[in-house]
Amino acid sequence: MGFQYPFYLLLLLFIPLYWWLRVKWHNTELKVLRVFVRPVLWERVRINPPPSRLLSRILWISALALSITALSSPTWGRSSAIISTGSKNLVIALDVSQSMASMDEMPSRIARAASEIRKLADKLDDVRIALVIFSGSSRLASPLTLDREYLLDRLPDNVWSNPDIIPGTQLSDMVKLMVSALPEMDLEASLGIIFSDGGFHDYAIESASEEANRHGMNLITVGVGGPIEVPIPREAGGLLLDAEGDTVRTSLEEESLMELAENTGGFYVPLSGTDDLNSIVNAFLDHISAENSELATGGSTTTRRYQYFLLTALLLFSAAIILERRGV
Repeated sequence: MGFQYPFYLLLLLFIPLYWWLRVKWHNTELKVLRVFVRPVLWERVRINPPPSRLLSRILWISALALSITALSSPTWGRSSAIISTGSKNLVIALDVSQSMASMDEMPSRIARAASEIRKLADKLDDVRIALVIFSGSSRLASPLTLDREYLLDRLPDNVWSNPDIIPGTQLSDMVKLMVSALPEMDLEASLGIIFSDGGFHDYAIESASEEANRHGMNLITVGVGGPIEVPIPREAGGLLLDAEGDTVRTSLEEESLMELAENTGGFYVPLSGTDDLNSIVNAFLDHISAENSELATGGSTTTRRYQYFLLTALLLFSAAIILERRGV
């Protein structure tokens, strides 16, 4: 047996004080009576000494002890409570860096990723989805919502439609933004998905992983692109060149994506290697919900039993009042 509020048990220390006061009160009554009439004459003059009320005193003490015990909320036994785990939340991050314009995925990496996001939004109709777009900086394109029209209206199909996003690939700030899009509800199932062609630095992966783990967010990383180096198109036409005039080429860098997923308890999948990403995501969210439900139920193993003590105390209080009036 345990107690939810054990500090209330300290009130039991006042029970001996209450007993002493009742005894002292009775002795004082007797002393006052002796001052006026000697005890040997009480029966002759028909004086009844104050009763000791020993039984009623014992009942008062017992009732007070039980009341204090009830106040401390005793608990024991196991409960099989069913606890709702709330909503399912999915935060999707889409890489809009210039390398995502490459066409080793048709019609381009970003367009192929956007198409897969549309499928997820269509299939996972009971999941609230938020959208983050990132490159050298990050922006919340859509907060968590069930409104698919609103969400998809903010989904970019090319890397040039967001001029406010700084070029590059900044990972840790993006993960912070993903985390901030989630509600602070411990029992809700939450998951993050990152669509990117990789290219993250080691220090960025480490800081991003720490940020995700700090908030309990698992990350699925989806590799967009292929293993063969391909040129990067420019918005105005032609190909992207470096300072020396050579064509800049890019390929899918899976290692960084794999490491990020592994460090956060998620997993990595290449976009070209899966035909049913929505089933994978839904299964992962169900798994998180089941874990949260088990954790919540496991935390509710004891049941409050104060009512038994309180009911007994009320009965004893009633009996004590009746007996005290009778002088018992």
